[in-house]
Amino acid sequence: MKNATRKLCGFLSLVIAVAFSAFPADALFAQSQEIAEVTVKAGEYDRSNTPVSASLNGIPLGLQTGQELQLYEIVDGEQHPVASQVDADGYDKTLRWILRGETPAGAKRNYLLKRVPEDKTGEPEKAVHITDDGKSLTLMVDDQKVLSYRYATKSPPEGVSDLYSRSGYIHPLWSPEGEVITRIQPSDHYHHYGIWNPWTRTDFEGREIDFWNLGDGEGTVRHKAIPQIIEGEVFGGFEAFLNHVDLTAPTPTGDKVALNEKWEVKVWNADPENDIWLVDFVSTLNPASESPVTIKAYRYQGFSLRATEKWSDDTATLLTSQGKDKSNGNATRARWTDINGVSHVGTSGILFMTHPGNQNFPEQLRIWPTGANGGEENVYFNFNPAQEQDWHLEPGNSYNLKYRMMVYDGKIQPEDAESYWQDFGNPPEVEVRKKVLEGSRVLVYTKNGEGYVHENIPNSIEAIQNLGEKYNFTVDASEDPSDFTEENLKKYDALVFSNTNNDIFNTEAQHKALQNYMKNGGNFVGIHSTSGAERDWPWFWSLVGGTFHRHAPFQEFTVNVTDHSHPSTAFLQEEWVREDECYYLKQLNPDVNVLLHADMTTVEDEEKQQYPGDVFGDTFPLAWYHEFEGGRSWYTTLGHSVEDYDDPVFVQHILGGIEWAVSGGSLK
Repeated sequence: MKNATRKLCGFLSLVIAVAFSAFPADALFAQSQEIAEVTVKAGEYDRSNTPVSASLNGIPLGLQTGQELQLYEIVDGEQHPVASQVDADGYDKTLRWILRGETPAGAKRNYLLKRVPEDKTGEPEKAVHITDDGKSLTLMVDDQKVLSYRYATKSPPEGVSDLYSRSGYIHPLWSPEGEVITRIQPSDHYHHYGIWNPWTRTDFEGREIDFWNLGDGEGTVRHKAIPQIIEGEVFGGFEAFLNHVDLTAPTPTGDKVALNEKWEVKVWNADPENDIWLVDFVSTLNPASESPVTIKAYRYQGFSLRATEKWSDDTATLLTSQGKDKSNGNATRARWTDINGVSHVGTSGILFMTHPGNQNFPEQLRIWPTGANGGEENVYFNFNPAQEQDWHLEPGNSYNLKYRMMVYDGKIQPEDAESYWQDFGNPPEVEVRKKVLEGSRVLVYTKNGEGYVHENIPNSIEAIQNLGEKYNFTVDASEDPSDFTEENLKKYDALVFSNTNNDIFNTEAQHKALQNYMKNGGNFVGIHSTSGAERDWPWFWSLVGGTFHRHAPFQEFTVNVTDHSHPSTAFLQEEWVREDECYYLKQLNPDVNVLLHADMTTVEDEEKQQYPGDVFGDTFPLAWYHEFEGGRSWYTTLGHSVEDYDDPVFVQHILGGIEWAVSGGSLK
């Protein structure tokens, strides 16, 4: 077994299935469980139907079949369900919802996140949904169209050079009343495409490439893929990959991808009356090769709008956050720009907002001034992060630009525009407090038989007691095996065996009490030398996941994360370099799910080719979890030194193991 990342599957699956079958599903999940408390602080600004988000990283969700998450707002002591969605990007999980109604400056709103029985009455409502006609994705709120993303190549009008063909742009963008605000391929600028994000002057491998003016034949932008589509009651959207292609490269094909771009577009179900649309747009740029890309200073490039042909000097207005208009706003800076013009319902508009985290914030603006294009069909606008200074993009790095659009009919006042920008640029503060362990009780057991006893035991007890104080759960500590009676163990949501070693029980009744505890839905957490306990008891080996064989000398080596989805590893980087003893276990339970493994190429050990090298090669599992005879078991081989229990990263690792064990393991 050379790949420690795979799930080990084996003989316990039948046992677990039988154990679960003894409990009706309705009985297992009849009770909801509080996972976290959430507080939203409005801060210095009034809020109105504001999108908010809370990171769930480090929060053990513990969802099993038949369960789902539900957010509740606490109002006058009563719990009111709130629509929410989890937006998962890899192992990062974010809970998103709308702060409904009016929230005055300085106010707080409180919520509970719970694990509840799944609603099986029907498909969940998807207020924001997406249709696909084979050329474009169209995002809709209820039955109203918001925007289309064109992923198929759009050819130019007949008789116009094919160089003007492109894909990867937004058009149409509709107002809530159905007015089309964008325009593509106007005869004065065939390379204008609704809402798009190309770069005009770039330097790539010594060549100056223009990805904007397509007719020059230097560069173009091509849609590549749509890896994700999201629909839901709170938001819907998509991710799209685009390539910025150098058409002058000295390659056999005559072209080369210079820049990769990812678009993340979200449409929020933010307005109960559907009188406005809120659209978030995030562009992530990465050099596509080992060569850097420099976006050179130039007057127009970046996140852009070519507006409807209805809008001109006489039929449209423009106002920036700095009080500038079409006549004097060009090349100035602004947090937001409101563009409004004639429509079939009177007037419609779009408020463009830029984020404080953007390059060169607040970006300078490119605005076609009064009189441009003969005063007709002349509403063009962009935020330009490289109008007066070059922007260097280095290989291996990512560069984000974030924007929000508020689309409406009628008119808005400058104070309304400022309020929308504050929601985007200075959103409400959100605090998340775990409740998974609140009210729980754990027993830290530290018995050692004859043989080596770790000096770290008092430190491990103190570390877990400190966690109990912080997260409001009770910690009892014992090294007395007489505490292992069936009646006494019923008090505990988890048993934490910390650095136990050799013979740790005195009687068969104590063995039986532990076995019955697990069969009745108990939860087990093992730390470091616990795998060296009860070396003559095969059932205990299976509970832990294996039994101690030997370890390499104490040294610095690299630990690799196999699974980032677990609360005991979600916060770690891909590699965790630490000083410890690299444990080798034997009699490994084939049902364990590996969380961490050692990079054996970084471990100095004269005997490692015998074991584990002859079986495991360059990796060996170091931490894992599994369901076991009706309960849950989590174990880490790490934690030899006294200093480990003062290390916040290692202590978080242990906390995640306890949280996982307690959060969903009990079948009582």
